[in-house]
Amino acid sequence: MTSSTPTTISPTRPLRHPWLAMIPLQLGILIGALAISSVSTALPAIRGDLALTDSGALWLVDIYSLALAATLILAARIGDAFGRKRIVLIGLAGFAVLNAVGGFADNGLVLIAIRALLGVAEAFVVAGVVATIGAHYQARERVLAYGLWTATFGAGSALGPVLGGIVTEGPGWRWLLLGSVPLAVLAGALAIWLVPDSRSSRPASWDVLSILSSIVALGALVFALHEVLAAPVPAAVAGVVAVAVLIFFIRRQRVLRDPLIDMRLFGVPGFSPAIVRILASSGVASASVVLVSLHLQDARGHSAAEAGIAILPQAVAIALGGVLAPVFLRMLSANALTVLALTVQGVGLAWLALDPDLVALPLLLVGLGFGIGATLAATALFDVTTEDDAGQVGAIQEVGFSLGGGLGIAVLGTIGSILAARGFTVALVIAAVVVVAAAVLPLARTRKATS
Repeated sequence: MTSSTPTTISPTRPLRHPWLAMIPLQLGILIGALAISSVSTALPAIRGDLALTDSGALWLVDIYSLALAATLILAARIGDAFGRKRIVLIGLAGFAVLNAVGGFADNGLVLIAIRALLGVAEAFVVAGVVATIGAHYQARERVLAYGLWTATFGAGSALGPVLGGIVTEGPGWRWLLLGSVPLAVLAGALAIWLVPDSRSSRPASWDVLSILSSIVALGALVFALHEVLAAPVPAAVAGVVAVAVLIFFIRRQRVLRDPLIDMRLFGVPGFSPAIVRILASSGVASASVVLVSLHLQDARGHSAAEAGIAILPQAVAIALGGVLAPVFLRMLSANALTVLALTVQGVGLAWLALDPDLVALPLLLVGLGFGIGATLAATALFDVTTEDDAGQVGAIQEVGFSLGGGLGIAVLGTIGSILAARGFTVALVIAAVVVVAAAVLPLARTRKATS
């Protein structure tokens, strides 16, 4: 692997301040975060208006992340070949058109299909954003850029349920979709003006079997994680299919001259440990939200709204952690700070396992540790690879976050459910052990990938 500078900026236009590009990129991430999180509080109204079954309502929520995860690698490859700015614009255009159509949908199946296509559009935006950050920002600037990414996603995740409730009780749930249209148009217009383009200098591989197997493997795996409790038999079948196809995909990548994903990246010092940290940290963070929410409602008798407000500090802390990560790097090395952040996350989880009366403080530790640790782990992936790898690395990173969250909820949620009264405590203790173990993973000396 050789280093190159794939950035291309029109010489006829004066260079604009590089941080202005983050405005449309962050808007794209914000729209996606709101689309994911706002449905939770709007779902009862949508289900009633469109006569959705319980299964249909579940698919309305799950299909977005399923489509997102399944198409990330393909979206990243398209960006590498044709320009990362271009796929961001395609994704934002998709947001605008699909949200406009979805706002007038009068059939549940139509809205589910639109949500699936919105997940594909989000995959294009996310793949383009993370690859653009990886290609155009270096060193501490990259940490700050990913910190802003984390903060924006955290803020969107925190505001989504609140916004969903307010809009649903006010003008109606349809305005959650229609209101995203002008935001997507604004982000697209600013992206055309402010975002520099980049692409990989390597020839793109369009191996059909690799593309199809990546979609099937990731789609089946996300489906299995989402449905493991609601539909264990189909989930088990999907899990077997996912593992089998994933093994085929990996073996094929190893023998292709121009693979869809270069498996040698996982052998680069520092790369695999960073992926493990992303999987662990995102998994326990997602699981803690579900576990605490259910515990507050089932064991303490809180309403859904009260439980939602109680877990809000974690989302706020995630956003804060993303912003503070580059500040703390002035005092500690990246690896030391990552270890400290994930350890803080583990302490917060262990504190929650004690079932304190006030859950806000331990949730703040969980969120702060995730915000800082995940930002630095994501940055580490780009620090040890080249700019040509930005598209692949960005896709791997986002698949890691998506699968980590799904795996954490599936495994720890199952433990909490099976063990009944003791489940809450046992699941959180296991979560604390997992994230601390990931924090202290031995790291080889990181370096830039070279051929």
